[in-house]
Amino acid sequence: LFRSCGMGYFYGHSFVQSQYNEQPVLYPKGPLYTAVPSRSFFPRGFLWDEGFHQLLVSKWDPVISREVIAHWLDLMNIEGWIPREQILDSESRSKVPAEFVLQRNQNANPPTLFLTLHKLLQDRKST
Repeated sequence: LFRSCGMGYFYGHSFVQSQYNEQPVLYPKGPLYTAVPSRSFFPRGFLWDEGFHQLLVSKWDPVISREVIAHWLDLMNIEGWIPREQILDSESRSKVPAEFVLQRNQNANPPTLFLTLHKLLQDRKST
């Protein structure tokens, strides 16, 4: 069941479209350390999934969870938006249907990272 799951490190930029830009633009290049559901079929990070992945990872190694969350928060723009899928390089883009490559800032996910942040804080208080 969990054979292809794992952690991945990606580097590059996303293609994004904002209501403030007439044309899509490149998001700044950056790294992403993230849990992935399948490294071969989904070689990219998913913001929605990450909160849930890190609930499990934090039980095993809270330091890794803090690093992953920091990577995601580093992707936040001035509006507080984080592109919900991080498709950062040409290899990743080759596995994603074209209609999903462009990330639009009117599309967002519930802030599941807060679930893990809350748990990490609770665990620190109890030690």
